[in-house]
Amino acid sequence: MLIVNLLETVLLQAFATAYLAANGRTRSATRTCVSFTVICGLSFLPLPGLYGVLFVSMLHMIPPFTTGCAFFSLSPLAIMCALDRWHLPQKFLVGICMIFRFASILPFEMRSILRGIRMRGIFPSLLGIVRHPALAYECFYTPLVMRSLRLSNELAASAELRGIGIGTGRTSVYHVGFTLRDAMCALVVTAAVAGIYALEAVL
Repeated sequence: MLIVNLLETVLLQAFATAYLAANGRTRSATRTCVSFTVICGLSFLPLPGLYGVLFVSMLHMIPPFTTGCAFFSLSPLAIMCALDRWHLPQKFLVGICMIFRFASILPFEMRSILRGIRMRGIFPSLLGIVRHPALAYECFYTPLVMRSLRLSNELAASAELRGIGIGTGRTSVYHVGFTLRDAMCALVVTAAVAGIYALEAVL
């Protein structure tokens, strides 16, 4: 039974990786595969306490996370236009837009903070971070909070200028709708799910 469950998870990760790579996120697909392989190996180790349960739980969370990463390859405007066609509440649309905008810009802000720390010579090597973890936390966390507050204000102003509160139908310069690739992905996923259930019934 454990082998069947592991095989199901591996197949789901394989299809999720293929879907992510098909959306032009090859680097993210590679990273998720490496993370899945490492966590899968750690889950087989005889670890004390709840570490084994933790790694198994993380192992089952990676396939849906890999699929969700494909959304970050889409434009927030296209996502909002698609959700608006589903007649979702305006507050929900605004929240989704802010999450995608914030999540796409936050890694750039974090790299800028790390670059500034290195340029000032505060922590020229990783050994300094190990020796002074509290100072490293303060030097990174405080600028991150300030940049996040400034970023939230800028995103709110940008959303207002782009007509976030418009009451009429929303348009988009991006293509919004189902294509042949979406139909093929749906067929592949349906076939994969049917194959997994058939394999579980046989084994």
